Amino acid sequence: MQKKDFNPGKVILFSTTHFIHDLYTAFLSPLLPLVIQRLNISLLKAGALLPIFRTPILLQPYIGYHADRGKASKFLPLALLITSISMSIFANAGTYLVASIILFITGVSAAFYHAPAVFLIAESSGKRYGTGMSIFMTGGELARALGPLYIVTILKFVSTKYSFIASFPGLIFTFVLVLTVYNVKPGKQEDKLPEKSKLTFRILFQHGGKILYLLIYISIFQSFTKFSFSLFLPTFMKSIGFKLFAAGVSLTTLELTGAVGALIGGTVSDLIGRKKFLIFATVAIPIFINAFLWSKTLYLKYIFLLIEGAFMFSISPVRYALAQELVPEYKGTVSSLLMSLSFFTTTLSSLLTGYLGDKLGLLLTFRIISFIPLVTIPAIIFIPERKNR
Repeated sequence: MQKKDFNPGKVILFSTTHFIHDLYTAFLSPLLPLVIQRLNISLLKAGALLPIFRTPILLQPYIGYHADRGKASKFLPLALLITSISMSIFANAGTYLVASIILFITGVSAAFYHAPAVFLIAESSGKRYGTGMSIFMTGGELARALGPLYIVTILKFVSTKYSFIASFPGLIFTFVLVLTVYNVKPGKQEDKLPEKSKLTFRILFQHGGKILYLLIYISIFQSFTKFSFSLFLPTFMKSIGFKLFAAGVSLTTLELTGAVGALIGGTVSDLIGRKKFLIFATVAIPIFINAFLWSKTLYLKYIFLLIEGAFMFSISPVRYALAQELVPEYKGTVSSLLMSLSFFTTTLSSLLTGYLGDKLGLLLTFRIISFIPLVTIPAIIFIPERKNR
């Protein structure tokens, strides 16, 4: 495969469009109360919208496979266009069926965005996979923090029927992507691996070996805590006596420093090594979650959330960098495989944490799940350290 130099312009461009795209997928949570009121649906039916939205992520390994062959990248502008429009009109859904269809379509477009985008970031990063993935994922983390604020600010000044104006940034960057992705020429990989044209997951795992299985194990158990803690954090804050605004700010605090963590994680791991960074961040996660839980004042809780977010979200880009280094010929496929695991992890973590929260209370549940990432340390130790970063 041709090794390219790090291209900061393209890395920043694709990371910016990642921010714009995920800005819209972050609308679901803040718009859900409006949809519940508008459609007069139960919380159970409202909660069922999340799996509908997440199911298409299972397409990502297949899309990633075609991205590795240089075929799926052309869908990037269309995916951004569909996501920005569909989520901007979501609050206007007239029936539960329409709301479900809108979310499913958005889920499909999100899958068609992320898989090729990861491939293009890897192509634009040269040997500096960690740095490229960190910048890319920073866009996503910032979007998850600012997306809710963006849509509720718009709806503060205009009625719901005019929510479509939120799509304007997406329309602008769709045009930018049209001018960009059609000029991207992926590196020639077929000469090195002629069997690429008939890639199967059996071949992928043959090339990845036991290290790929270890990365999957690490991804599942570390993502479990991240998804559970993020999902139920505002609920926990409200349950211990804080007002809804303070509870919402707690999630924004975690996500904003999570963006910083996503930015520095891969870059620092490029310098000190993936294993050292992963072990350090993994040990820090339960320490600062429990410091947050034990603290009594709101300001102390915010401080510990700031620190926790940086560590919790810094691990993801390092995992993707490891996967891309492990099977560089299949960067899009292996990255999409790890992304698709988030569907199962999100479903499992939300259900199990909710069940434990009902039985034990969220305080004890958070203490329990804070230690789950530690079970990945033996797997991290077995991952060989790669030189020549």
